[in-house]
Amino acid sequence: MSTEAADPARQSAVEAGEALVLAARRHVDLVAAGDDDSVAAEDADRQLWDAVAAYGDALDDLYGEEEDDDGDEEADPDELTFTVRTRYDYTVVDEKAFLAGGRGLSGAIESLLKRAGGRPVPALEVASLETGSGLITAHLNREPLSASDFDAADEPTDLLLVDPGESLQFVLDEPVYDSRAEAEAAARRHGED
Repeated sequence: MSTEAADPARQSAVEAGEALVLAARRHVDLVAAGDDDSVAAEDADRQLWDAVAAYGDALDDLYGEEEDDDGDEEADPDELTFTVRTRYDYTVVDEKAFLAGGRGLSGAIESLLKRAGGRPVPALEVASLETGSGLITAHLNREPLSASDFDAADEPTDLLLVDPGESLQFVLDEPVYDSRAEAEAAARRHGED
């Protein structure tokens, strides 16, 4: 007899696996017979799922130590994070002012950012939140949002999708780095592009 066969956790897993095979066989036989609505079918269904759970638990007991070792490598607990996506449409009402100084769309975006105090538009300023990296894109389109679009959309998120007729004109990425050295290295890489 090998040492692995004498392992109680391995023996329990084998027994739970055999019980699962028997429960699956009973369940399949009832399905094949078309006996889906009887008390026996309900009992076989319950026994099958109980056997699945028991086999899973037995495998966790058998291999759990190895999985726990991998989990120890993760030092930081998972943090709760979320993404806020916004869309605001703007219509040029004074083309001369918009194009003044040859800055056009990038000048308009810069004005929006200055108005927001240099933060992403609009930024969530909440004491319990740390603002992460940000991305702003500006697309030219022919159909800005109207009030009726909110009622007509199948899903509210459809209003955030980029329409195939839109063209990307401006991207402002605002990455947040873990250190000043990392930010400087990224700036050097960006300057080389």
